[in-house]
Amino acid sequence: MNIGQLINRIRNRTATQPDLTDEVVLKFVHVLEHIEDEDLSCADIYTILDEFVENEVAGGDKHKLSPLIHEHLDLCSECCDEYEALLAVVENTGADKIK
Repeated sequence: MNIGQLINRIRNRTATQPDLTDEVVLKFVHVLEHIEDEDLSCADIYTILDEFVENEVAGGDKHKLSPLIHEHLDLCSECCDEYEALLAVVENTGADKIK
């Protein structure tokens, strides 16, 4: 780990996290309730991927909020590709609004 990564980790731990809406929390709970053997399917991921990405762009801690989603993205290249594409779209759309 280099110094930049260490500083970013410290900043992320001390930064205030945005509040999640009840709707987002309920969707996450719904998906988590229907998990068998703590394993998310690709269909489960696609169901909540947009909220997951929006939370991340808003500054949420994706590892803390949904470790099972993060684990699935680490293991499934197709879902990871979908996540990265959606993340790029959301980030670019947000950048366009600022300009």
